[in-house]
Amino acid sequence: MKKSIISILVVSATFMSGCDYFKNKKEAAEEKTEVMSDWSCTDQGNINQVQDFMKAEYLKKLEKDLRQSSYSADQELLDKITKNLKFEIKGVTTLTENPEQAKQLDCSSQLIVHFPKGLQKRAENAYVEQNICEDCDGEDGNQNSTLRDYLEGGEYALSLGDDQLKGDFSYSITKTDKEGLSLNVPGQSSVIDGVVFVTVKAVQYAAYKKENAEMVEYSEKNSQEYAAQAELAQKAMNIRKKEFDADKVQAVERLNQTWDQFTDEQKQQLQQDQSDWFEKRDVDCKVLAQKSVNQLNESDKETYQKHSGYWDDAMYAQDQEMQYIKCFIQKTKERTVYLNNVYN
Repeated sequence: MKKSIISILVVSATFMSGCDYFKNKKEAAEEKTEVMSDWSCTDQGNINQVQDFMKAEYLKKLEKDLRQSSYSADQELLDKITKNLKFEIKGVTTLTENPEQAKQLDCSSQLIVHFPKGLQKRAENAYVEQNICEDCDGEDGNQNSTLRDYLEGGEYALSLGDDQLKGDFSYSITKTDKEGLSLNVPGQSSVIDGVVFVTVKAVQYAAYKKENAEMVEYSEKNSQEYAAQAELAQKAMNIRKKEFDADKVQAVERLNQTWDQFTDEQKQQLQQDQSDWFEKRDVDCKVLAQKSVNQLNESDKETYQKHSGYWDDAMYAQDQEMQYIKCFIQKTKERTVYLNNVYN
């Protein structure tokens, strides 16, 4: 009679903990103990208690994971899932030899979680959707990975398919002198972790899609803005290039006009010096033009160079060409002044 009363109380307590799971904020202990109805791993009453207990553990972990997540959950879908999710213990095996003489029964089984129809597919889609972004808070960042890959490999080692999640599960029954029979269940279970993971993905699917849509919109907007700035940078560079080309032509004409002022005898005397200067000018300007725009002080940059953050490789090459022309113009003007002084 005492055992029957205790069993009823235990089942009632387990049922209440499942219904009121969002009010229970207490962390799960490393090991849980419940009173058992019979000294047997295969007793249906004991199995029912294990199933109820695992459902309650699932609800507690689910509430904690959702509370700590930055993504919003579909509450209506969450209620539907938690009401229709079923835990089943199958393939129970008693590992203890001579159970009649033992103080503890070690029980091995398979824990099967039956999903509501469509839950697995939604969770699979959500898993892919979440992994599209790079800054998610998910556990796996490989976009080529599937939900099944994740749950069947690594730390979980579960089996996912046909709206079911399966995994090995062990528990034990202990016989004590005063308390009678008690159920001992490990506080950590890969099956519980796995089904919570699936549920979280399913109820946060809409949040992942919304985030990705916002990221795509932001990316497109950013790309358009970048393209506009790159176009502006190219226009500024092209305008300055035209100015350089015009200044180069003018500098060369003035140098030639100055040179033409000299007599043939003077030209002959200056010919070698002029040739050496041509070579030095070209070499010096080629060297100076190789200096990256990123090495220039901000005050030394021309207007078009201040937009170098939007340059591509072709524009960097164009800048080197322009820096050569700029150097060419400057040194040519200096040479013209020098020759004018010599002439005068």
